[in-house]
Amino acid sequence: MKFTSRYTLKDLRELNRLTLKQVARKVKLNKERIAELEQDSSFITIDEMFRFSKFYDISIKYIFLGEQVDFDRKLNEYLGGTP
Repeated sequence: MKFTSRYTLKDLRELNRLTLKQVARKVKLNKERIAELEQDSSFITIDEMFRFSKFYDISIKYIFLGEQVDFDRKLNEYLGGTP
């Protein structure tokens, strides 16, 4: 069995110490929509997925499906390891 975990949109926002207002300004969505997606992202559009992926610099597969390849690579690079 393959173990997968992922951060939620709220986790990503909080880990980056950002407010809803700051994220809203960067991804060009209103903060109410972001709060809604943080509670339940099952009705997210492809465009919204792309905006969050680009903003957090993490693949859509990681954010929404839990695939960790990109995240693990970025973590290794950040920690000074080999990609």
